[in-house]
Formats: sequence, C-alpha cells, structure tokens
Amino acid sequence: MKNEGPIIIPIASGKGGVGKTVISVNLSFALAQLGKKTILIDLDFGGANIHTCLGYDIAPDGIGNFLNEKRIHLSEYLLTTDHKNLTFIPGDAEMVGIANITNPQKKKLINQILALEADYIVLDLGAGSTFNTIDFFMTSSFGVIVAMPELTSILNAYALLKNTIFRLLYVNLKKYPELKPVFDVHLQNGGEAAWKISEILDKIFEIDPEIHAEAASIIDSFSSKIIINMAYKPKDVAMGERLRKIAKSYIGIEMEYLGFLYRDKIVEQSIAARTPLAIFAQDSQTFQTILRMAYKIVNARKLPYFILDIDNYEDSLEILLEEATDDLVSRIEGYEKLADENLLTVNELISIVKNLEYETLTYKKRIQELEGELIKYRK
Repeated sequence: MKNEGPIIIPIASGKGGVGKTVISVNLSFALAQLGKKTILIDLDFGGANIHTCLGYDIAPDGIGNFLNEKRIHLSEYLLTTDHKNLTFIPGDAEMVGIANITNPQKKKLINQILALEADYIVLDLGAGSTFNTIDFFMTSSFGVIVAMPELTSILNAYALLKNTIFRLLYVNLKKYPELKPVFDVHLQNGGEAAWKISEILDKIFEIDPEIHAEAASIIDSFSSKIIINMAYKPKDVAMGERLRKIAKSYIGIEMEYLGFLYRDKIVEQSIAARTPLAIFAQDSQTFQTILRMAYKIVNARKLPYFILDIDNYEDSLEILLEEATDDLVSRIEGYEKLADENLLTVNELISIVKNLEYETLTYKKRIQELEGELIKYRK
C-alpha cells in the first residue's frame, strides 16, 4: 500500500554537542542522493544553526518568520541546496520568542510540515527533553536519537525516551478520565528513578483491560532508532546496548541501531568550511556510513507514520511535563548505578559486531544489485 504524505524523520538528542545537526544535514543529503525528494527543517528552537552548515553567514527567513508573520504556507520559506532533491527551511535562532512557541503556533507548524510535498522530511530538533522537542519528536514513529558513548549522553537519551513515552500515553489516553489519578501520580514523581512505564500499564490494566490493550498498542507503535556518534573504538557500541536494554526494561520499547560513527577529523574540517560532508568529503568513511543509514531508511519494511494527535494539547500538561523533566535531570545520578551494571557480556558484544559486519555485506550486495539494474535500465 502506498504511503500517504511525507515520511517524517525527527532527529533529537538527550544533550547537546553530540553531532546531531551534522548527522541531520548529511543524512538529508544522503536521502537526496538516493533520488528521494527531501526537506530538511531546523526545529532547534533558540539554537538553530543548519544555515551555517550550508554556508550561510546570516540566517535567512524561516520558521521564526512563519510563526510570527501572516504568510500562510510554510513552503514559501523553502531554500535550495547544492543537491536538486534537497531543500531546507532555516530556524531563525535570532528571532525573539522563537524558543517558547505557543500551542496554536505548534499546531500550525505541525500541520504545515505534514502538508509539504516530499518523500522525506528530516527535522533537526533541539537537545534535551523540553516539551517542544518531545512533541515534534512524536510526529513520527521513526524518531532517531543521537548519543555519544558516554554515560551522561546515554542517560539523557534515556530521559528523553522516558518522557516521550509518558507523553504519548498521556496525550492519547487523556480521553479516559478514570486514568487521571494514574498520570497525576507519575507527573508528580517524574524524577524518581524507581518507577517504570510498566507500572503505569499495570495500573491501567487494573482499571480497564481494554484501555490497557490500547496503551500497549501506542507503545508498540513507537520504534525509536539510535545512532552512536563520535566513538573511539568498536566496543563503544556497548553504551548503545545499555540504552537499548534499559529502554526495554524500564520503558518497554525496542530500539534499533541506525548507525555507528567514529570520531573523524574530516567532520570538523567540513564544519569549519561550512560545507556538508556530503560535498566536502563524499568518499569519507563517515559519509559512506551515513549513506548506509539512508539505505536502511529507504528500504525499511515498516513505514513510519504520524502517531501524535496534534489537537490533544493542554497548557497545564506543558508546565507539569517541564517540572517532571527538571526533576528527572536533577536526579539523573540515581541512574548511574543502573547504567554501571554489567548489562553486556563479551559474547553479546561479539554477536553485535558480527551482525554489523553482516549488515555491511548485505548492503554492499544490494548496492551492487542496484548498480546492475541501473546499467540494464540505461541500456
């Protein structure tokens, strides 16, 4: 069945400085190179900088202007790039108030994003677990989290995931007033390391098994991907495994690897040159790995879809969610003991490396097949 509308790929991180924007920009170029009409949108409210990665000294009109002016269509702010299949919309970091958009503005923006004509729309989101980041992260079941192989980065990524799942359940199930006490308790104790999403599900089951089935379906619809960036050695993949295991145990979601990137001086050089790696060093190992990520996305069997009802916003929740997030971050030290447990055996690590090698060979074979088909087509 043909997928309706663009496929949204929100890219977020639990903390800043993990290379999220560099990945967003180059993944967009990679999708464009695969022949997909792609739009890259800078939604890092208050810290937008995609335009600098694309060679602009001053931020052109973009998201901030759209939210504060009377123009109707977001498409009026699309700008061309060095690839014919890729356009982008700047974020306007210097515009006053852009970091604190209102709910009507958020609804307007989400609706307009979904109305854009493209195969893929990549959203470069802000770092952290603010409600703006979470709400845009929930616009698709294909959310991508970028993390470094460091404890604080992994824990902040987990905080983002946990708040996202809670937000999904709350927004989609608040139509059931009998569940209000369940959510209120956990909003008030958002920073406690002890509670799990499974506890919320258990309480929902006690109230109504049918609502519980709906809640479980909502969680199943969420399939976050993870990219480990700036790794030093192969065993750094273990940090990603810790996040996956914690997410499975405490949140009840399965995470998939989208990619594993090493630190690369060529990336820093491309940033200094204000030129995407896709143009600056297309043959580099880093961009080739990102290109492989694009192949995974294009060949995904389960197409991502919109899972957040954008009409279900409530100002009070925004305030409570911010408080819960602040509590979670302030008490994040409570997770250090959890994350330091021996969650990965040597055999598991060997298995992961073998799987990654197998994936590499599989995609190389697929590329060769596509090249063969292209040659036949040209003939």
